[in-house]
Amino acid sequence: MWASSTPSSSHGGTMALHTPLTILVIDDERSFVRVLATLLRRDGSTVDTADNGELALALIEQRPYDVILYDIQMPARTVPTFADIVKLLFPALWQRVIFLTADTFRVETMAFLKQSGQPWLAKPCTIAAVRSAIAQMLHNAAEQLSQQA
Repeated sequence: MWASSTPSSSHGGTMALHTPLTILVIDDERSFVRVLATLLRRDGSTVDTADNGELALALIEQRPYDVILYDIQMPARTVPTFADIVKLLFPALWQRVIFLTADTFRVETMAFLKQSGQPWLAKPCTIAAVRSAIAQMLHNAAEQLSQQA
């Protein structure tokens, strides 16, 4: 796993993403979402946002996403339930989930992140860290596809 303190030197850290993506940002912190979505849109990406897991699942059913950025401290639907639903109904998409959390001190949070096997970023994080995490995740997904072929 990587956290925001682990930038990818091969991607230059602050460089924009090279390919426009379709990204879903799921977070209930409106100011964080607004800034993150604006910066990702400047990279040419299409960005949808949801402030809860129910809306996120509805959006996932309507559109294919290249990446999901998901804050694990969300109200309403719990993260393990959301994760279980995505893994069951959208297994290919599960490999493209990056978790966000400001709660790196709780044992339960860290256990969930480790068990999930998915990348994560500690909040607050920089746009460079988000871009690096997305680029690394897409690189890993491409490698897995080529190994399966």
